[in-house]
Amino acid sequence: MIQFRILTACLILALAACSVTAPALTEAQAAALAWQALDGRTSSHSRSNWEVLELRRVTGQEIAATFEGKPDPGCALGPAAPANGAIASQDTYWYIYLAPRPATPQPATPLSSTAPPTVPEPFMYQAHFLINLTTGEVVARKLYCVIY
Repeated sequence: MIQFRILTACLILALAACSVTAPALTEAQAAALAWQALDGRTSSHSRSNWEVLELRRVTGQEIAATFEGKPDPGCALGPAAPANGAIASQDTYWYIYLAPRPATPQPATPLSSTAPPTVPEPFMYQAHFLINLTTGEVVARKLYCVIY
């Protein structure tokens, strides 16, 4: 009888251990993943030139319209963005909206042909990312660029 109870208790513990779900990504992890996905498409490749304007949990149903169409219409800088994945309406995601920081005045110094441009990000003006809450996969992206 005691062996049966011990076996039952072990079985319950084993089943409970198998049903543990992966922990959700933190805000900081989601922001880092969004920057990692964006970095190759920027001209500055500098995280300090970008700021997170919005970072929140959303359902697929409330955010899907934001990611309709091509992921990078009019953006020619960097490699082509991968196609957006399917957004499940009942799933929860991290939504991250990034924009370049405004250009700041430079100190009065002689112009140099090797100096970096004073506009930190001249071609892209906003980027939106949808990241799977548990896996960290970039499900969808929408990049907005200046079209000359």
